[in-house]
Amino acid sequence: MVKKLDDQRGLTLLEVLLSIVILTIVLTSFAGFFSQSALFVKKNEEKLSTSQTAQQIVNLIEVYISKSRLQTVTDCVDFDCALNKESLEALSGQAINSAYTISAIFKLGEENLIKTKVTIFDNDDPESSSETYTYIRR
Repeated sequence: MVKKLDDQRGLTLLEVLLSIVILTIVLTSFAGFFSQSALFVKKNEEKLSTSQTAQQIVNLIEVYISKSRLQTVTDCVDFDCALNKESLEALSGQAINSAYTISAIFKLGEENLIKTKVTIFDNDDPESSSETYTYIRR
């Protein structure tokens, strides 16, 4: 039995080129999706970092700063004041290791509580700044 070479079928050059073009278009769209996903993850990590720093400052305030300590600050009149990172470190006696700009605003609230607003500002990326609120009870 001898096979005839005339009956063999294969892919033409045009079909191969067309399939490569279609594959390139599909892979390019996936590459764009992955790059956008990577940017989204990076932004969320930065936002999470500022939120965690804000929570650490709130915990520091709740543990180490009391009403009587706030009264010793000359800038705080009737618990209405704003303190920066250095002032918070001096008042709490704890070091704050953070590259962010940190501020805390204290205001006299209801039922003799002190409302506290902690703001964390990232100088490199203002969109990832964070604000957290708490009360000082003691």
